[in-house]
Amino acid sequence: MREQIQKYYANKKLFWRIIIVIAFLLIIIFLVSGNKWSISTNAQLSFAGELMPKQWRYALNIERFDREVALLEVNEAQFIIIYKRWNLIVPMIEKELQKAGLPDDLKYIPVIESALRENVSSSAGAAGLWQFMPDTAKKYWLVVNEFVDERFDVAKSTAAAMLYFKDLGKQFNKRTLVAAAYNRGENGLQNSLESQYTNNFYDLWLNNETSRYVFRLLAMKYVREHKYDFFDRDRLGGSYSPFVTKSMNIKQTTDLADRARRNNLWYFEVKKLNPWIIGNSLPEGKWNIKVFTQNK
Repeated sequence: MREQIQKYYANKKLFWRIIIVIAFLLIIIFLVSGNKWSISTNAQLSFAGELMPKQWRYALNIERFDREVALLEVNEAQFIIIYKRWNLIVPMIEKELQKAGLPDDLKYIPVIESALRENVSSSAGAAGLWQFMPDTAKKYWLVVNEFVDERFDVAKSTAAAMLYFKDLGKQFNKRTLVAAAYNRGENGLQNSLESQYTNNFYDLWLNNETSRYVFRLLAMKYVREHKYDFFDRDRLGGSYSPFVTKSMNIKQTTDLADRARRNNLWYFEVKKLNPWIIGNSLPEGKWNIKVFTQNK
């Protein structure tokens, strides 16, 4: 009998020890996740100097922001690639934005448009780092034809984006509206503003993609600036170093691979560094291509 009583109390003590350990772990998990998800309530979130409203009817904005943060966390692999490619692309964009007198936060547009990949195309026909449609690209002096597509040229497409932002800024007096117009198109957004009697992005009822667009920018900006609160430092690792290149001027060629061979170049490097060259030839004209160099 005595042994049974001792066994009963021993089991009871073990049970409560397990409960205490589980409770302790739950508290830790709650505190860690709570600190992360209380961010959107407490932080001052802004895009290009415009604060995201969170009071009164705008309390819904907190959930809209949190949703985009959660999606970034789930898609860890893509964020890692963005993080690693950052130094290849973004410093140049920052310089161009500064030269153009445009807000630095506009650099997050190509981040969410193309994940900083200059060679991507969408099913809708958008292409390149900035995901320009063909008509918009041609409007801002980019060559788009069967031989050349300068939407894939990082420097030229970025210069075109600066001009586009300036034009959008003349039509819309808020940067959140500029961003929304970049996604929706200026005419479509203008019609929504007029039909809904507002001049505020956060008051608009829009299609799902454009409705999410500014919140995606806000989330990317916040997660990028607080990356180690969301992702393990070791998993992120280091970022890629910019390529050391030089420019070479060439004229019309019908066999780019042969031209590369005769100039002691690697055809892969010509295609990799110049994704705007569609095939294996270049039409009449003077073309500036990038190639690797050992000299900094």
